[in-house]
Amino acid sequence: MSTHQPITRPMLALAVALIGALVITLAPSVPAAGKARTMAEFAQTFRGNGTLHEGCRNYRYKYKINPPEDADTWALETFLTDRRGVTIASGGVLKGAAKKKGKERFRFCRENTVPGKFKLRGKFTYKVGFDTFDGWIEPTYFRLKAS
Repeated sequence: MSTHQPITRPMLALAVALIGALVITLAPSVPAAGKARTMAEFAQTFRGNGTLHEGCRNYRYKYKINPPEDADTWALETFLTDRRGVTIASGGVLKGAAKKKGKERFRFCRENTVPGKFKLRGKFTYKVGFDTFDGWIEPTYFRLKAS
């Protein structure tokens, strides 16, 4: 006589659910460096106050990239919004096409925006092998007064 009891469907379903939860819990959820990170560690933007001139002009900002050591490639996308929340310009820098530290510019026209407080947002993305990691960096705020 066998001492083993047959596995019932509810017990099998419970076992599958527990194994699935264990796999999800143990799956790597952070970059290869092994600790949770924010994208603010890897990229920053800088811009001081200035003047919003008549016509269309270039407005410079600075950036600094400090990618993870194991990153195969990286990119920083930038978005500029005015005090109304309207996105008036965008740009970006890519590994291989730009230095890790430098200056970039937005070009926009006075007719399309208003003076006041501006928000420069950045989305940093990097790849390690086939894995992609991305997220928003700390925004930069500045003012442009009317000329």
